[in-house]
Amino acid sequence: MREAWPIRRYRALQDGELRRTLARVLPRMAEGRVRAYEDDPEAEVRRVRARDRRREAVRNPGLVERAMAAIEARGGRAAQVRDGEEAAAYLIEIARRRGATRVVKSKSMVTEELELNQRLAAAGIEVRETDLGEYIIQLAGERPSHILAPAIHRNRSQVKDVFVDAATGFGVEAPASDDLDVLTAFARRQLRADFLSADIGVTGGNFLVAETGTLILITNEGNADMVTTLPEVHVALVGMEKVVESFEDLTDLLPVPAMNGVGRRLSSYTTMISGPRQPGQLEGPEEFHVLFVDNGRSQIRGTPFEEVLTCVRCGACYNVCPVFRQVGGHAYGSVYGGPIGSALTPLLSSLRYAHDLPESLCTLCHACVEACPMDIDLPHHFVALREQAVREGLKPKGVSLTYRTWSHWWESPRGYRRSIRLARLAQRLYERRGRLQGGPGLLGGWTRTRDMPPVARETFGEWWERQEERRHG
Repeated sequence: MREAWPIRRYRALQDGELRRTLARVLPRMAEGRVRAYEDDPEAEVRRVRARDRRREAVRNPGLVERAMAAIEARGGRAAQVRDGEEAAAYLIEIARRRGATRVVKSKSMVTEELELNQRLAAAGIEVRETDLGEYIIQLAGERPSHILAPAIHRNRSQVKDVFVDAATGFGVEAPASDDLDVLTAFARRQLRADFLSADIGVTGGNFLVAETGTLILITNEGNADMVTTLPEVHVALVGMEKVVESFEDLTDLLPVPAMNGVGRRLSSYTTMISGPRQPGQLEGPEEFHVLFVDNGRSQIRGTPFEEVLTCVRCGACYNVCPVFRQVGGHAYGSVYGGPIGSALTPLLSSLRYAHDLPESLCTLCHACVEACPMDIDLPHHFVALREQAVREGLKPKGVSLTYRTWSHWWESPRGYRRSIRLARLAQRLYERRGRLQGGPGLLGGWTRTRDMPPVARETFGEWWERQEERRHG
C-alpha cells in the first residue's frame, strides 16, 4: 500500500541532509551533460540518429522474435515473460535443477520493477547486489532513489554507518572511517566472496542486438563482467523495448546513457555477450538465458504514450527536475522516480495506483524535455494522464468540485472579476503577515507547505480602468 503523497512529501522535505546532497550532486551531473555536448560537435547529430533508431525499434514488435532466434542459434535460451511472477518462476526452476542457492546481480532497474530479489528470497535463494550503489541500498533495506545513481541520497558518512551495521552481521571488521577508499575496499572484500560463491549471475540489459542476439551491458565498475563470467549460469532480464535491429543502430546508441547522464562520452565498461561459453573459450557461463520482459510494455505500444518506451534510462530528466531536486526519488513511492517515473509507473501498472505522480510531482516546467536525449515530451503525457484521471473519476470529489466551480467562474470576464472580489473578502479570515494561512479545502492544503500571497488589493485591470476614468474625466 503506497503512502499518500502529502506524507511522502513531508518526510522528504524534513530531510535536510537529503536536500543538501541532491543540491550538490544533481547540478554537477546536469552541467556535465551540457559541457559534453559543447565539447563534441558531432554529438547532437548522433543523438538525433539514436532517437530515430530507437523509435523505429519500439514500433517493430518482430524484433523480439528475431532476437530470440539469434540467441538460440548461438546456444543460448530465450523466453518471453509477462510479469515478475513468471520471471521468478523461470529462475527458480533453473536454481532447483542445478541445486543453486546463491545469486549475484548487476544493476538492473527491470529486476527492481519485477521485485525479483524479494521473490527469489521467498523461495530460499540468497541474492546479492554487486553494483556499489545497489549494494549500499540493499544493506540499508531501501529502493534505488535515482535511475543512474541508486544511493545518490546518501552521503559517505551515512554509507559508513550502513557498512558498520553490515559488518556486525557479517562478523567482519568494520570500516574505520568514511574515506572513500576505505569504504570501497570494505565493499570489494565482501563482494569478492559473493562473486566466488555464487551459482547464478543475473543482469539486466541496456540494449540487445536482434541480428546477432548480442546482449549489451553498460557499467562503470566492471561488476557485470564478474556476474556474467564467474557463475555457471547467466540470466539476463531485458525489457522488450530494449531490442535494436543492428550493430549500426547500436553505434549511435552506445554513448547516449553516459553522455546525457553524467557527461561522459562512454561508460567505463561496455560488455557484449553473444551466448554461453563455447568449446575452447576460457571464460563465460555454461548456460546463457535471456528473458524478454513485458510487464505492461505491450499495452503502451501503439498508443499516444509509445515514445515513453524509447527511454534509455540515462537519468538526465532526474538531474534537471526541480521537484526531484527537492524531494528525491523515494518520495515518488515507486520503483521509477523522477519525471520518467511519473509517466512510466502509471502506464506500466495502472493510473489508479499512481495517478498522483503526473499530477503532484510535476510543475510542467519542461526542463525534462530539454534534457531528454530521446525527446520524450513528458509534460504532454502528464497532461494527458491528468485528463484521463479526471475521466476515470480518480480525483477526490472535493478537488473536482473546486476545479469545476473555478472553471465556471473564470470562463467569462464578469465571473473572473466577481471571483476576485469574493476572494478579497474571504481571505480576511486567513491572512497573516501578508500571507494566507489555513483555509478550507484545497486552500488549507496548499498553505500548509507553501507561501500563498493574498489577492492584490487592486488588480491591474482595475487600476487601468481607474486611470482611464481619470484621464477622460
